[in-house]
Amino acid sequence: MAWWNVARDGWIVMAVALATVVATPALAQTPPPPGGLASPGGPGDAPMPGFMQPGSGPLQLMPPPSDGSAPALPEAATPYAPSTEPTIETRPLSTVAPRETGTLSMTARLTPDGPPLGAGVVWRVFAEAQGPNGSRELVAERRGGSADFVLKPGGYFVYCGFGYAGTTEHVVVGTGLKAESVILNAGGVRLAAVTGKDRPPLDSSDLSFDIFSQELDAHGEPKAVALDVAPGQIVRLPAQVYNVVANYGDANARTTADIDVKAGKLSDITLTEKAAKVTLKLVSTEGGEAIADTRWSILTQAGDLVTTGVGAFPSFVLAEGDYTVIANHEDGQFQRVVSVVSGENADVEVLATDGQKVAN
Repeated sequence: MAWWNVARDGWIVMAVALATVVATPALAQTPPPPGGLASPGGPGDAPMPGFMQPGSGPLQLMPPPSDGSAPALPEAATPYAPSTEPTIETRPLSTVAPRETGTLSMTARLTPDGPPLGAGVVWRVFAEAQGPNGSRELVAERRGGSADFVLKPGGYFVYCGFGYAGTTEHVVVGTGLKAESVILNAGGVRLAAVTGKDRPPLDSSDLSFDIFSQELDAHGEPKAVALDVAPGQIVRLPAQVYNVVANYGDANARTTADIDVKAGKLSDITLTEKAAKVTLKLVSTEGGEAIADTRWSILTQAGDLVTTGVGAFPSFVLAEGDYTVIANHEDGQFQRVVSVVSGENADVEVLATDGQKVAN
């Protein structure tokens, strides 16, 4: 995968795409949408490396994120903290006599000077001692904002998760009150795409986003962070630079851009897709009825296959450019050259006549 970056005004933007940042109100009053939260099945619910989950085997301890600083976001980024919701206990604590316990009070912040998070946080407390198989017992779990845990005196590992951001802290509990604050160094991003200036956002049914880190995997490819992200979905991420791929349709309409997530901020990123949707039909005469059971192939002018389909009215999202459309019906094969202009959706007729028939 060949990518290159262009630095401009503190932002890193992929040379093949345009990313614009739009200011939005702070999220203090807006509950995060499904998928943005660390909800069941989401990133915050991934098994904790190094600790015993219910029904799981031995894993390894997740290290906290690095302390490297992230590049600055544009000034349009807005302060970010989700709305308050009640803390939910999802795993009961063991009954312990009051004289044998201490209270651990945990809060999470996106930045050292930011307010405590009131929602979207997953807390997991693990015993310090490892079992015979190297795992650690899950002692308690909470969801919501700040959380208090009544624990026996001793050492514990506390995991704090917020979307795709998370860290593990080691704490020692006595018989009194111990208050700890976890700094996540995280922010949020909300993605959208258009086909040109002053055009409305693209329909979410045809659009999704993939987010990759700047790190490479064993195959030399960027590591995937979040895949198949819906437009408008808030994605909570550690503060750093990411590469975003906008997938418009299922053919060849792809746009990429580098985005910068800054701690404590929410950024709205709009990418521009140079593409349009074409609907095809094979007809006997211009304006005639579409012929059913038609098999379609779309090729570039160089003869490379882009996509295929079957039906009377198939629709395809194609990147801007010229294509050869081939329609196959029974023993006949017909073709037409089509020009796709960004943002200009079109209905395209292919005539089933000898003049457009492809010679065998």
